[in-house]
Amino acid sequence: MGPTPETCGELLQPLRALLGLKQVALQKRLEADNVPYAASGLLTELVHRGESRASDLAHHRIVDASVVSRQVGQLESAGLITRRPDPADKRVSLLRATAEGERAVSDLERRKAEWIGEALQDWEDAEVRELARLLDSAMNDIRRRTIHDGVCPDPAKGEGTR
Repeated sequence: MGPTPETCGELLQPLRALLGLKQVALQKRLEADNVPYAASGLLTELVHRGESRASDLAHHRIVDASVVSRQVGQLESAGLITRRPDPADKRVSLLRATAEGERAVSDLERRKAEWIGEALQDWEDAEVRELARLLDSAMNDIRRRTIHDGVCPDPAKGEGTR
């Protein structure tokens, strides 16, 4: 049956607040000095996912390929990622973070984790783990539904852009 629209509406406010944390992080200088702010999420995704096609990154982040393309250009210019031809399809590039990109993400995530740890100092580890599990599960379902509804083409099925 699933949750009611009213219950889901209650979820929207904390989700909006979570999205607003991006602005707070900016104000707290929780961005890496050498990473273009708008592209930091893409770089983080690339570090965690490993070598990937731009289309796969766009698909996973639920953004348009043009957004990823612009961010890839910024990250490549900054020396934070490299590209090589995909052996399976020479028309496509595989992207990967450089050692400098990996260091930047590591530093950025350490600073953000410290900041969140200070904010949640009254929480137990188990509560934070459960929140992380629930958010991850919800995001996976939202991604799946978004792809299923055709909002975001599935590159695994040959749809979308390179």
